[in-house]
Amino acid sequence: MLEITSLPAKQGDAIWVKWGDAAHPHQMIIDMGTGAIGKSIRQQIEALPEDRRKFDLLVITHVDADHIGGVLTCLAEADPIPGLALGDVWFNGFEHLTGGTITTASNLEPLGPVQGEKLSAWLRQHSWNKAFSGGPVSRVPGANIEPISLYDGLQLSVLGPTPERLSKFVDKWQDDVREAIDKGRLEINNLSPGLEALGSDDPPLLENDDDLKKLAEKDNSLDASEANGSSIALLLEYKERKLLLSGDAFSDDLIDGINAVSPDNRLHLDLFKLPHHGSKKNVHIELIKMVDCECWLISSDGTRFKHPDAEAIARVIEFSNSEKPLLSFNVPSKFNQWWQNPHWESRFNYDVEYGTEQDGLSIRFEFDE
Repeated sequence: MLEITSLPAKQGDAIWVKWGDAAHPHQMIIDMGTGAIGKSIRQQIEALPEDRRKFDLLVITHVDADHIGGVLTCLAEADPIPGLALGDVWFNGFEHLTGGTITTASNLEPLGPVQGEKLSAWLRQHSWNKAFSGGPVSRVPGANIEPISLYDGLQLSVLGPTPERLSKFVDKWQDDVREAIDKGRLEINNLSPGLEALGSDDPPLLENDDDLKKLAEKDNSLDASEANGSSIALLLEYKERKLLLSGDAFSDDLIDGINAVSPDNRLHLDLFKLPHHGSKKNVHIELIKMVDCECWLISSDGTRFKHPDAEAIARVIEFSNSEKPLLSFNVPSKFNQWWQNPHWESRFNYDVEYGTEQDGLSIRFEFDE
């Protein structure tokens, strides 16, 4: 089996993947949401028998607080969890932004009590980017993508970031890392630099097909956050299933990555986790058209940025190649429950599903013996 659970992660991502034998699956985690979410994930790990606390991989897609904060509270700033074993940790630190490899001492300027140094110190005690010989987790344009194989043939292909995106983050790294990982600055009303403006409080007015198309084509501006541009995006393949787990990556970078792995045809996917929690700046029409996919996963409770943006969801409904796209929301919220509208579902031919505030949403694929 293959199971992906989008945990409740406030405005962020926390994705727990299990595969193989259902009774004793292998597992990995991609991001851990905010600091408060990390404490919850720690409790879930501690609830497992000690011999089940083994993870083939932990991926920290980038340094924004709603992705990295939970890793600090769950692991880096907390006491060791008995029996916890991590096969590898993928994260692009400061030395990776210019193509360097991990060293025994940080190349960052001294940051005093800033938590980035704690994270780096913790990572240096584990297998860090082992699959990349300590170098950056990235996709080099023009080069063949070599999938990384985990247990039982599960493969991960890195679609992004590119070295160029990483290098553009150098100047802002220290400021962004301060905002992203300082636990005292994770309050809802204290926005980090470079994060986008708030979305709308009101649902869109959709009375006919033309209204949906106009909404989908509205405001096709681009994300400009260096942190999001550095986000690790992964294509997961197991048996015949393919899942695209995009972090907060830029739309054009995802398009280039998709072209690299599927240059002649649209990429068939069984699940696409929309980038940046369904932000209109990252979910562009061209990206939607690049894939064949029925299940579109969105991780956000609408905190802070009121994601998902209505324009992004309209683009999935209007321009996806699926006859009836399924909008899969990890938790119900004011901003995603707009789409649980029987009239709209019938008129525009889509389905919706929701996880719970307690457990999030699990999507499971079964395979014949």
